[in-house]
Amino acid sequence: MKKVCFHTLGCKLNQAETATLAEQFDRYGVQVVPFGEDADWCIINTCTVTQKTDYRCRQIIRRVKKIFPNARIAVVGCYAQLNPDKISEIGGVDFILGSDRKFELVKLINSGPALKPPVVLQSDNQDFQNPAAGNFWDHTRAFLKIQDGCDSGCAYCTVPLARGRSRSDSLDHIVKVCRELTQKGHKEIVLTGVHIGAYGKDLVPPLQLLDVVKRVHEIEGVERVRLSSLEPLEVDDSLIDWIADSAKVCHHFHIPLQSGADAVLKRMNRNYSAHLFEKIINKLRQKMPGCGLGADIIVGFPGETERHFQQTVSLVERLPLTYAHVFSYSARPLTAAAGFEGQVSAAETRERSAVLRAIAQHKKKNFYRSLVNTVVRVLWEEQIAAGWLAGWTDQYVRVKAKISTDKLNQITRAKIISATDKIACAEMVAD
Repeated sequence: MKKVCFHTLGCKLNQAETATLAEQFDRYGVQVVPFGEDADWCIINTCTVTQKTDYRCRQIIRRVKKIFPNARIAVVGCYAQLNPDKISEIGGVDFILGSDRKFELVKLINSGPALKPPVVLQSDNQDFQNPAAGNFWDHTRAFLKIQDGCDSGCAYCTVPLARGRSRSDSLDHIVKVCRELTQKGHKEIVLTGVHIGAYGKDLVPPLQLLDVVKRVHEIEGVERVRLSSLEPLEVDDSLIDWIADSAKVCHHFHIPLQSGADAVLKRMNRNYSAHLFEKIINKLRQKMPGCGLGADIIVGFPGETERHFQQTVSLVERLPLTYAHVFSYSARPLTAAAGFEGQVSAAETRERSAVLRAIAQHKKKNFYRSLVNTVVRVLWEEQIAAGWLAGWTDQYVRVKAKISTDKLNQITRAKIISATDKIACAEMVAD
């Protein structure tokens, strides 16, 4: 039997799409094996959000060529969509397939030797594509793609260039795929996309994210529902109130902040103020005490002064965040910000990033420790040592406990007995 392995860079949406590719290969009679094992095919699903990820894409292609000298290689996804020529220059790649064209890979392979490598195909990104429920061979949680593309036009972002306009899956198809995922044994479903808060605006009649949440919530076998990243203005009262009353939807929200300075937010073409962001975060904490609250922050955006940075620091310090992802600004070709004046030096950006990462780490540690002596529900996902399992709470807290492996892929109650800023230690509690 032929074998295929995958390497995925980037977001949860990329992970969802890799799982779809894995399902397609499995149906084609190709065995999916972990990355690093000997394989006939190696598929690299790429990201292009920063210069660093571009470098990592090229690096992993070169690494794969050394690890699998006889394997056929396909490079797919966002970096393949925007930079096919740079991939071709590396050599040794059989297929370079852009965003949606990745789902044609199995069919192209079946075309036989008539196709001369490298086969380069870019997407027009016109229609929503999710051809199969994913094969999450190494996950207990399943990522369910409900939306793709983005219409926001943030000044720093290449996502609209790589993935096109916002477009949504039909509600009926989402339900069908979700049922297939639960039949595979997945207890937690993560709703994902580029911009899931924009879900349904392009459908006739229009729908919204809450419609998806409600339908998925009703599906037999779904024990937990998690939302991926949401834009601030899309966290409205109806969504907050419904989730607050739900026993299944995770009390965990990841909401990009990007900057705590209104002047910077305006240059970024973000459509909210720092005050409004703070109001939303505080409302979530008020409605759902103890919920997980994460944010993305970009440091060193063109024109960010020391005063702007201190405004961000002040806001992050007073927000009840439980974690934050801090990114150094990276100028991306073809974006508006790449031509902005006031570029911040790399050294200054590194210093500012270090300050915010320290604040974020302190907040995460305090949140984990605040859970000591509380009882949480954990989805046990993996064995990390003999007799020890690890998993995640619905607030997105990493937990470990000394329990039997028969609890893998089960949600159980556990009491937190100690915590660091990386993981909490727990003991089982009877239901």
